[in-house]
Amino acid sequence: MYPGVVRIRGEGAVFARLRELRAIERLPTEDLLRRQRAQLASMLNYARERSPYYGARWSDRSQVLADAAHERLAELPFLTKRDLQEFREELLARPGPKRVTRKTTGGSTGEPVTVVKDRRATAYEMAASWLGYGWHGVQIGDRAARFWGSPYTLKRRLRFAAADFAMHRIRFSAFAFDEGDLEHYWRACKRFRPDYFYGYVSMLEAFAAFVKSSGYDGAALRLKSVVTTSEVLAPSQRSLIQSTFGTRVQDEYGCGEVGAIAYECEEGRLHVMSENVVVEILTPTGEPAQPGEPGEIVVTDLGNRAMPLVRYRLGDFAVPGLPCRCGRGFPVLERIWGRAYDFVEAPGGRRYHGEYFMYLIEELRAAGRPIGQFQIVQESAGSLAIAIVMPESARSEVQADILSRLGRTLPGMEITVSRVAGISRESSGKMRVIRNRWLEGGDDNDDRS
Repeated sequence: MYPGVVRIRGEGAVFARLRELRAIERLPTEDLLRRQRAQLASMLNYARERSPYYGARWSDRSQVLADAAHERLAELPFLTKRDLQEFREELLARPGPKRVTRKTTGGSTGEPVTVVKDRRATAYEMAASWLGYGWHGVQIGDRAARFWGSPYTLKRRLRFAAADFAMHRIRFSAFAFDEGDLEHYWRACKRFRPDYFYGYVSMLEAFAAFVKSSGYDGAALRLKSVVTTSEVLAPSQRSLIQSTFGTRVQDEYGCGEVGAIAYECEEGRLHVMSENVVVEILTPTGEPAQPGEPGEIVVTDLGNRAMPLVRYRLGDFAVPGLPCRCGRGFPVLERIWGRAYDFVEAPGGRRYHGEYFMYLIEELRAAGRPIGQFQIVQESAGSLAIAIVMPESARSEVQADILSRLGRTLPGMEITVSRVAGISRESSGKMRVIRNRWLEGGDDNDDRS
C-alpha cells in the first residue's frame, strides 16, 4: 500500500531520495558539507526571490554563492515562532509549489504555528526517517506499533486510521494509559507482532514498566528497535525500555515545523540529517558552539520551497559533538534537552500525557476559539489550573468548552480556567506547557537529560 499511497500524494520521490542518502551517508564530512553549501545557497537565493518576508528583511540582495553560503547564513536575522504566527502569508513563496501539506503544531511552548510544506520536501523528510530507522534494521513495510496521539474529531480519526493502514502500523493512544489500557496494548502487540515501536518517551516508559511489573516477556516480541521521540530520553528510561524488550532504543530528534533533524546510530550518537537541514548551535553571544559547548538550536530547512524556513529558532538546546566512529559523515549532536512533557494524574491514578491537552487546545483553535499560549498546572491530586492567553470577550466560551470536555475526561477533579496576560518562563528560559508540581515537588529545573 505504501508505495502507491505516497505516489498518489505526490511524495514518490521518497524512494530515489532514500537510495541517494544511502549512497552518500559515509562520505567524508567535508564532502557532505560541500553538498550542503550548494543546497543552502540555492535555498537562500530562492527565499530572497520568492518569499516577500525575506525579500523585505534581508539587506544584502546579492546572489549567494555556494562557497560563502554558511557565512551569509550567519549574517541573516532569526525567524521565530511569533514570526510564523504573524507573517505566515508573507513567508509563503510566490509563486510556490502547487502540491503542499499544511500542518499546525502547538509545540512545547504552547504557541501554535501553521507551516506549509511542499510534497517533495515531505518526501525528503520521510526518506531521512527511513534512512535513520534503517541503521537499526527497520525497513519500509515493517510492522509498527505507534504510541502517539489520537484526534477528537471523526474526520481526523479516519484520516489517521487510513495513514496507519498504509504504513502497516497500529496506534496506541498516548492520551490514556492506565493498567487496563496497557494490558490492551500488550495483547494487541502479541497479536500484531510489530517489528518496532515508535512513540513518546514517557508512553514507552510507562508501557515498559507495565510489561516488566506484570511479569510479561517483552523480549518475546522480538522487536528490531524502539524509536523514542518528542521528549528528552533519560538514561534511566533508555535502560528500562531496553531491558524490558531486549532491543536497542533509537532516539529521534525533530520538530513539527521542520521534521526529522537527527537520528541515533548504532554507536549511540545523534547524526544531523544535513542533506535536509542546516543546524546551527549558537552560544548566548551568537557564536557557533564548539564540541562539548552548549548552545541554542537554530535550523534552516533546505527542502521546503512552499514556505522557506531560514534560521528558525526552535527553543531547544544542544551540544555539538566530534565525528562518530560509525563512519558516517553527518554532524553529531552529543546532547539535546528541552521540550519534555509532564503528566497530569487524575483521581484514581490514571495518567494523561501532556499531548492530550495539546490536542484539545489545537482543536479548539481550529474551531475558531482565539487561544494563545496556555499552561496546565497540577498543584494537588484533585486540582488542575489552566491559564490561557485569550481576549476577554472569549473567556466564557473557552472556559465552557474546556470544562465540558475535561469534566467528562477527568471526573472528580477540580478544574479552573483563567485568563492571563502571559505565561511566565522557567528559570532556564524555557516555557513548559504542563507543570505537575504535585508530582515533582516544585522543582523548576526542566533539564531532563
